[in-house]
Amino acid sequence: MKIPFLTNNLSERTHASRRACNRVSASRFPAGLWLGLWALSASAPAAIQATYDIDEVRVAPLPHRYIHGVIPDDAKFQILLPVQWNGKLAIFTRGFSGTELSTGAFQAAALAKGYVFASSDEGWNRTTIKDNPQDSYYESRQRLVELTLYTKALVQTHYGRPASRTLLVGTSNGGHHTKWMIEDYPKLFDGGIAGFGYNSQISQWGSVAAVVRSYDVIAPRIDDIIAKRAAKPTWDPFVVPLSPPLTAAQLQALHRIYDIPAQLGDGFGYNVGRWAGSEAQWKSQSGGLLGYLRDSLPRFDETFNPRGAPLTDDDIKQWDPSKSPAYIQRDLRRLDLSGDLSRPIIIMHGTADPIVSPGEAEGYKNLVERRLGRQGAHDVLAVYYIPGMGHGGTEFDALVGAQIDALEAWIDYRQSNGSRGAPAPDFIGRYRREPSRR
Repeated sequence: MKIPFLTNNLSERTHASRRACNRVSASRFPAGLWLGLWALSASAPAAIQATYDIDEVRVAPLPHRYIHGVIPDDAKFQILLPVQWNGKLAIFTRGFSGTELSTGAFQAAALAKGYVFASSDEGWNRTTIKDNPQDSYYESRQRLVELTLYTKALVQTHYGRPASRTLLVGTSNGGHHTKWMIEDYPKLFDGGIAGFGYNSQISQWGSVAAVVRSYDVIAPRIDDIIAKRAAKPTWDPFVVPLSPPLTAAQLQALHRIYDIPAQLGDGFGYNVGRWAGSEAQWKSQSGGLLGYLRDSLPRFDETFNPRGAPLTDDDIKQWDPSKSPAYIQRDLRRLDLSGDLSRPIIIMHGTADPIVSPGEAEGYKNLVERRLGRQGAHDVLAVYYIPGMGHGGTEFDALVGAQIDALEAWIDYRQSNGSRGAPAPDFIGRYRREPSRR
């Protein structure tokens, strides 16, 4: 079934598109868009079919054609095609708990600037993945390639010309995916925004387990720790004791939250301990951190069952992926980053993030520098810390548009050998590029 594309008359577009959408929704027939991808792949011709359940014109926040559907067999997606198109495309990659609709501030910001915007649930869901053997975290890789190729081909059909530029954007799990995909698919993407993402599933979920088991030990004194940190941000709990003092076990647990060694599969090491000043977030997010593991640990490590009985929360807190069987570690490490960047990426990360340590951003900068050298890394990676922000927040959301603008200017600068655009700015908002936390 052919879905009518937008015409020049908004009223005609609306009625035609709604009639078509109603027919598709009622019949559940495929949208009929088998799109050739010869020009996008060096391999044999391929095609991706999508089934639409919504195809309609929407007028808010700006007039656009809205499509929602499934790329077989189970990856839900949405695509927004603005009437006033800027000629470019933004692909969004979701958070760990998100869906194709969980796009934060990116969708509105991109649409307002005239981008075609596309997102996917990437074929899996946090709360159900443990019960669905066909789903995997690694599946996101295939699904993001499919979404990008499908959207590029749809753009060509819809507007009669290809997108001139493709950005990849996301936060948290999507921040990891942005780095991961741009490292490995530089011909698909021109650059990315990778907000507060991790570098490895082992560093991410191993550190979450380390935080929750150590937090239990210091929980009775957490309010005192928070108050002392607020009164003196530079307080060193290992030099200036609380009154009454923390016990030796509590000091050790505190150290194990601040200092969590991590290592990528290639041997690169970094610290994913939570940073000083994030203590209030440990308290507010401790239940949420445990919830991540409770939902997903059976899928992270099917062998972990220390008592031979259904896992309890106390069991879950003891998980350490460095002690998991080699085949489990190999599977988790399929998402490890390499630092091999050839397209520019902007990272903004809160210094008080208790979920994904800002040490992941610091570690990634060091990883890219090891791979490309300091100047080479400076040319493709810009890191900005937002003091006091947790796992995202209003400060980040307010600067999504500015991040897009900075990335666009940086891509222009690189593609024109400096005759247009500008390198990554020294500041985005009031946040300085690559500040030191020490």
